[in-house]
Amino acid sequence: MSLAQLWAIFRAAWLSIAAMVVVASATAYLFSSSLPKEYAAKARVMLNIGNNDPTQFSALGQKTEDSYIATQIRLISDDAVLRDVVTKLGWPSDPGVISAWEESTGGNGDVTSWAAARLKGNIEARQFEDSSIVEIYYTAQSVEIAKGIVALIRTSYIDNDLRLRVEAARKASAWNRTVAAQALVELKKAEANRAAFVKANDIPIDSLSGNLETRELTSLRNQSVPAQGPLEEPVITSMMNKAKQKIADLDAQIAIMSADRGPSDPVMQTAVSLRDVLRAELARETDFANASGHATDELTAATRALRDKQYLEARMRILNRAPVYDRLAAIDRDLALRVKLYTNAAQRVLDFDVVAAAPSGLQVIGDVIANDDMIFPNTPLTVGLAAGISLVLGLVIALFSEMMRRMVRGAADLEFYSGAPVMAVIAPVPPPKRRFGRLRLRPAV
Repeated sequence: MSLAQLWAIFRAAWLSIAAMVVVASATAYLFSSSLPKEYAAKARVMLNIGNNDPTQFSALGQKTEDSYIATQIRLISDDAVLRDVVTKLGWPSDPGVISAWEESTGGNGDVTSWAAARLKGNIEARQFEDSSIVEIYYTAQSVEIAKGIVALIRTSYIDNDLRLRVEAARKASAWNRTVAAQALVELKKAEANRAAFVKANDIPIDSLSGNLETRELTSLRNQSVPAQGPLEEPVITSMMNKAKQKIADLDAQIAIMSADRGPSDPVMQTAVSLRDVLRAELARETDFANASGHATDELTAATRALRDKQYLEARMRILNRAPVYDRLAAIDRDLALRVKLYTNAAQRVLDFDVVAAAPSGLQVIGDVIANDDMIFPNTPLTVGLAAGISLVLGLVIALFSEMMRRMVRGAADLEFYSGAPVMAVIAPVPPPKRRFGRLRLRPAV
């Protein structure tokens, strides 16, 4: 079929096609005008993805950002958020809403849940381009209603996000508080066992960390008297100053532990015993220093022999009791582990308490934005689509009906159907023109 034949077919049916287009456009216009008008308003919220707290509770990695944003978008239309919005709007006590709910559900269910479900159908949230900003849209029958409800949705969403984060942080804090309490019980047991072991085996210690008797050996070596020459007063004074400093440190630690642990605590008792030992040693060194000014060769030799004897006795004692010290070293390692577990759990409790008290990580961006132009129904688009569809449909119907009837509308059709060439076309004789008024007939002569 040539273009001339198509043109002849469509020209013969143009009136029907035009009528279809006009009717369809008018119907679409009337239908679009009868639909309720809808206006949109939007509000923006920025997600604080890099909110690094002490526990890394709300910090995100690169791979989880998309999942986090998608989750937040879904939480915007969460039932808890929408129920809060419905409650703030006062819909559960509104007679009109209650009447619509009863008519829709027959009085079954909850009016708040029903209203929240109706509200959810008009909400849309999406990420703004490739950022951490989320745009919240709401459509209503007026601009003011849309702006008011979208502002409530944003506020309720921020409050709900804060509530969820606080609840999660408090649960984590409570769990870690339980862990810390259990760790403290185990720590006290370990400290009591160590104190009992030290006391049962008569092991001298020289610090709160539970150093072995080798510290005594080192101390005696440092305090040894030179093989030649008299005793030097600066050496003795230095040793006395170190002893005084240790006693002062122990006094400060005992003062702190007496308030926290009490006088019956094993560690507290060990510290007091150590302080008494150091005081006795300081008194002995003080007496020795007072006598050093008048020391003779015989006194120096006797002091040197005494220190050497003490050093050898301490060394033999360590060699003979090596298994005891190995056991004490194992106890010390277990005690250090218990201290670390308790310290970490207590720190986590403080960290999660900080998270629970922190403000929301969401930030409001700008005011609510609304456009006075309605977004639905789009009358020009509706009428245009109806006209275009009806035009195409009319052309298809005209072509189909022509194929069914097979009418000859010109020389091209005659040549196509007859299979013979057309030599000439006789122009049609135009009908006579009628004059205005009635024609008078002349009588025949």
